[in-house]
Amino acid sequence: MQMARTMHTAMKHRARWTLPLTLLALTQCTPPRPATVQIAQTNPRQNSGGVIIQQAPPTIPGDDAGTPVDASGSPGRVTADGDFLPRIDNETAWNALAARRERDNSAHTDTVKVVIDLSDGQVYFLQTRRWEIHYFFIRRFLGRPGLPIPDAETFWRREYLANERRFVQASLVHYRDQNVWAFELIAQDVYAPDRSMAAFERVRDRLYFGRELRFHAIASQHLAAIDTIRARIPVVTTNELFANTHYQALNTGEAYGYLRFHTTAPTPATVRRTDLVVLSDVPLDLPVCSGVITAQLQTPLSHIAILSANRGTPNMALRDAMTNTALRALDGRLVRLRVTGQEWSVEAATQQDAERSWASRRPSVDFTPELDERFSELRSVSDLRRTDVRIAGAKAAQLGEVARIRNGGFRVPPGFVVPFSAYLAHMRSDGIQAELQGYLRSTAFSDNPEARQQALTNLRAHIRRAPVDPALLRAVRARIAQIVASGHRVRLRSSTNAEDLEGFNGAGLYSSTAIPAAFTDAQLADGLREVWSSVWNYQAYEERSYFRIAQPRVAMAVLVQESVDGAAATGVAITGNPFDANRPGHFINAQVRDEGVTSASNGEIPEQLFFYTYPPPGFIERLSTSSRNGGRTILSDPEVRSLSSALSLIHSGFIPGGNWLDGRAMDIEFLVTPAREMIIVQARPYRIVWDTGRQYSTERE
Repeated sequence: MQMARTMHTAMKHRARWTLPLTLLALTQCTPPRPATVQIAQTNPRQNSGGVIIQQAPPTIPGDDAGTPVDASGSPGRVTADGDFLPRIDNETAWNALAARRERDNSAHTDTVKVVIDLSDGQVYFLQTRRWEIHYFFIRRFLGRPGLPIPDAETFWRREYLANERRFVQASLVHYRDQNVWAFELIAQDVYAPDRSMAAFERVRDRLYFGRELRFHAIASQHLAAIDTIRARIPVVTTNELFANTHYQALNTGEAYGYLRFHTTAPTPATVRRTDLVVLSDVPLDLPVCSGVITAQLQTPLSHIAILSANRGTPNMALRDAMTNTALRALDGRLVRLRVTGQEWSVEAATQQDAERSWASRRPSVDFTPELDERFSELRSVSDLRRTDVRIAGAKAAQLGEVARIRNGGFRVPPGFVVPFSAYLAHMRSDGIQAELQGYLRSTAFSDNPEARQQALTNLRAHIRRAPVDPALLRAVRARIAQIVASGHRVRLRSSTNAEDLEGFNGAGLYSSTAIPAAFTDAQLADGLREVWSSVWNYQAYEERSYFRIAQPRVAMAVLVQESVDGAAATGVAITGNPFDANRPGHFINAQVRDEGVTSASNGEIPEQLFFYTYPPPGFIERLSTSSRNGGRTILSDPEVRSLSSALSLIHSGFIPGGNWLDGRAMDIEFLVTPAREMIIVQARPYRIVWDTGRQYSTERE
């Protein structure tokens, strides 16, 4: 813990994206203690306890790399708790070495790390539960006179970013859903295809499952040479692995609730906060509930996934969820669901444990949104700042901050904001505000969900039929003529003071609409009223209530923008790595056509990829291609790099001086036009909370 605190303090004074955490940790560590040196015999035997017996190799006392020695300068003593094997001859040996890593992108995987020392030809299969990071093992054991192990950053550049190197550092992964054994190098590794294939063959010859081993191409040079590689050795692709995934962990955690199966889209009338819902499809929206299981794989950055992360509730996909015997046996019962990066479990629970869990999850402090109704100017988006949330809502204010960035390789659609004052004036007209206040004071409204839903339906209808101030319509029309290009449709987008906030995302709660280029006053009025009324959507009210947001203080501004129609692709990105704190980068999802990647359903899969920001200039790892695009990529490598630069600029603009350890990130939505122009349409805070298995790694003592 002291080392972790030291690292965190040190990181505050480093530039963002300068050094990967796994290596930075070593620069903060003291040299390894005089630990035991455990190296396996060529033919390992079993002791009576079933533990692999290890034998120490020759070691060199006290070189600069920190080779472990005891107080007398002699090599460390031998123990039965081994660190590696030189080959894997049977399942027992594999199980002794393999780790089920929570930080892996895929679930149901077993991993063994591998080091090939090219200086002497030795191969080391690491006890991966102990030596999760290759460098820690190499630094502890493999330095010798004339071949010391350098500092972390030098090692990284020498052993990953050059072909002339001493070590090949790979992983063997057993994908259990697919029953595939794969040999993998990380996306950042530039090792040439011919050398990588030679490493594959050297490792394969030392495995009992060698004939089943396949080369999994991840790095860009391997993907570019995939046909050449396939002609020489067996290959498995990322798409093949993803297509046969059975279990997907979207948001890890534990929750209690009544297990309910749904074959139709969940609604506020059919879902309660205390339900754990099992869904046959991926819905567009999800009422507040304790957790969700879908029978189809999900879009990882969909509204459902973002809402679950914001609520801190588990979210997973399980292909046989609707027929799974473990789930069906508990239908309708109070259960505990546990979702981890590798496994899930469900079991009957007690009411006492459930009540305790429900109470702990809900925020304990009320939140009062900022609201200033004195401002009436129809201010341009580019003139808005983050502090303008109180007059224009978070969406508009934060997009204004993005629009300030110049030469970022992207643009923000031109537009302006109709501030809260216009909404509040409309609410005071025609008795709407009095109707709302009456509902909020009503016991039936507060105690009866059905009555509350009907009341909110009535309120929205009242807002939509009340006349809009003609002076406002004239002012908005004139401002559109000034800012929106002739012939373009106009987007009217929701922007409240109760969404896109730190700790309250509110994804998908409110409504936006569009009007034609040659709109009438009636169409403009209808569009404004549609957006205004959505502040009182039932699900939005329930979500705010769960988060203890003061309902009377919630207000709606309207972000009026030039519509970007016919987009070639839509996308969403997180400026952080939600799966692994060790590898800073951007997680990007994209989908073809002018349809939201945030709401894809019916089993559709977006293009998913990581852009790892360290070391510069960064590296791409593709996790899946779009199910709509015939296996072709949506974003080219140069476009991914350009997008990543934009994401970094936006991140730095909102989180100056931040670092990836604190979990602060941005959730950014973008469009790609047919001319391949990048358009940023939304940016909001996002908090990454890594569970224990995904936190940063440090060297084992």
